[in-house]
Amino acid sequence: GNGRFELLIKQLQGGQKEGELMIIAAHVPIGVEPEGSVTGWYPDKITENEIITKCQEYPNLILWLAGHRHRNTVTPFPSSDPIHPEYGFWEVETKSLREFPQQFRTFDIRLNNDNTISIFTINIDPEVKDYPFAANSRFLAIAAYQAYGLDKLITTEGPSSYNAELLKPLTPEMQLTLKKFASKSTK
Repeated sequence: GNGRFELLIKQLQGGQKEGELMIIAAHVPIGVEPEGSVTGWYPDKITENEIITKCQEYPNLILWLAGHRHRNTVTPFPSSDPIHPEYGFWEVETKSLREFPQQFRTFDIRLNNDNTISIFTINIDPEVKDYPFAANSRFLAIAAYQAYGLDKLITTEGPSSYNAELLKPLTPEMQLTLKKFASKSTK
């Protein structure tokens, strides 16, 4: 293997030990590459289920961000233990700005009164009218969208662009940490 999986686990262990909320930013989403692919985790001989199971051991992991497939999708990875929903996490994929609709995502993470957090994923449409390079990019994105027939996929795959509020339960330790942090910031 190439050690990527071991490095990921080491970082997750460190973040969990330090009491930090964690986000994984990876190019490839979980389980989309065929076995043997150099872009997936398979050179480390790690399966999709092993990745998910291992990530679910770290309740402070809240989000896995990825691109690669150029789709705006949100996938839940709920905890397999109904007594501990905090062991689940979300995967959010995003498109490229070279495609139509040209959008990028923003993320806003907020502490809720019920000791959960909300992760708001919001798609933003950049304005391009006064910027020749951006306008040309928009033109090419629309042309590619139409040339490859991607406009017809919307009806079969669902909407290609949507905003979401993703809820994440927190461990009692993280609830206490964030409550202390929130009380300090309001003083």
